[in-house]
Amino acid sequence: MRIFSGRRGAGLCKALLAAIAAAAFPFVATAKDLPPTPEGAQKLSAVFAAYLGKPADGAPSPVAVVPEGDHYAVTVDLAALAAPLQASGFSLDSAAIKYALTEQSDGTWRVVGDSLPSISAHAKDTAVLYNFEGYKFDGIFDPTIAAFRTAQGGFTTLSADIHGPGLDENFTLGATQATQTGTPAANGAATAAAHEEIADLSGKASIVPGGAKAAPDAAPVPISIQSPKMLADISLEGAPFRKALDLWAFVVAHPDRPALAANEPAFKDLLRALLPGDFKLAEKVEIQKLAVGAPQGVFGLSNGKFGFAGAASPGPKGSIEYHFAADGLALPPGLLPPAIQDLAPTAFNIDVKASGLDFVAGAEEAISDLHFAGDGPVIAEADKAKILAKIKGSAPLIVTLSPSHIVAPQLDATLEGEVHLEGVRPNGVLKIHVRNFDKTVAALKALGPLASPQLIGGLALAKTLAKTESDGALIWIAEYGADGAIKVNGLPLGKAP
Repeated sequence: MRIFSGRRGAGLCKALLAAIAAAAFPFVATAKDLPPTPEGAQKLSAVFAAYLGKPADGAPSPVAVVPEGDHYAVTVDLAALAAPLQASGFSLDSAAIKYALTEQSDGTWRVVGDSLPSISAHAKDTAVLYNFEGYKFDGIFDPTIAAFRTAQGGFTTLSADIHGPGLDENFTLGATQATQTGTPAANGAATAAAHEEIADLSGKASIVPGGAKAAPDAAPVPISIQSPKMLADISLEGAPFRKALDLWAFVVAHPDRPALAANEPAFKDLLRALLPGDFKLAEKVEIQKLAVGAPQGVFGLSNGKFGFAGAASPGPKGSIEYHFAADGLALPPGLLPPAIQDLAPTAFNIDVKASGLDFVAGAEEAISDLHFAGDGPVIAEADKAKILAKIKGSAPLIVTLSPSHIVAPQLDATLEGEVHLEGVRPNGVLKIHVRNFDKTVAALKALGPLASPQLIGGLALAKTLAKTESDGALIWIAEYGADGAIKVNGLPLGKAP
């Protein structure tokens, strides 16, 4: 049977192709631009006032919103915005920042900016001047999640000059691009992710140790930094951006401690609304070919990575994790004696995680202990121990060392293990794997007086306790019991106390 035949078949083909196209491109926006109106400008001005504060009587608003063509022109006066901070010694000098905002028929807003002015910041004795070139930004902001659903922006160059007591610094960022996405999550929260790439970083600084307290004849120390590329990623799951804005608006409306004290229950309710049902944060930073110049010479690495991950939810399910890694580590020639140089790491990766934490219970305790009346600390010193105890909870705190590797010319060691912190004594397992152990011992012996007889004797004992793999590598598995007993590769060391 011929399904696609004649006019009916041709029409069916077209219908199917249209359906496939619609499914293949679900991101095609159906929202339309809405024309700006004077009433819309007033409403938008009220929104900015709620989050940035109303100007003093007779003072102009730091944010101006006017209909302009097919959008609202929003002008932000940074100097006026920072004016309330002048009493603390902070001020901004800058031309106004301008953005074009276009309301969409689905309630979102398109935000576009095509330039940033020079910004000069002053804080007590320190001044910073920022200069931007080639700045561009374009994003779709969703008020329901208080985040950009999509956004991209960047600049071709950012330079900064910093001057303060004992400090003169200049650094430049090359072409920088960032993208961001955001989607709704449960309970009014949002999931967001951002990626940033910096083409190059260079900078020079002259630093006088001690700063303003340095001796009059103290010599400045020159430092330089150079990296051809840097990357950064950050993601959040279950982020309560919308509720955080509600809290911020409340603080803006109650800008001092007496006002917060008079409305303390409402403030605490807004804080409790931020407590997560399930929140995760992850961050990764990568630096490629970093070189730091100092009077001793150039310190460098071919690749460096840093990672952080945190999670919080009701109960002892919270965790924090750190990851550090670098390879191609290089010290200035002659900085260390040859024997020590052989033991200086050229590469490493370390991954450590602490789990079993109850951040939500700790936050609830902190909110309960928060008091603005009077002029003492808002959280009493005696209550801080209660907060830490709630974070610790009754479950064991587990510290996990994932396989972590340290490499030097005469050192090659891998460590991993897990420790349970509960009761009187910790208990757990630590595994140590070492290649070329004899070379490491020889390098330590070459340190001379720096290698004590106790250290050399301990290494000799360690070798007798080790298990040898087929490739000659040595392994030690140390077990720590809750009763204080220690075993290495199944052999007890001493007696439990």
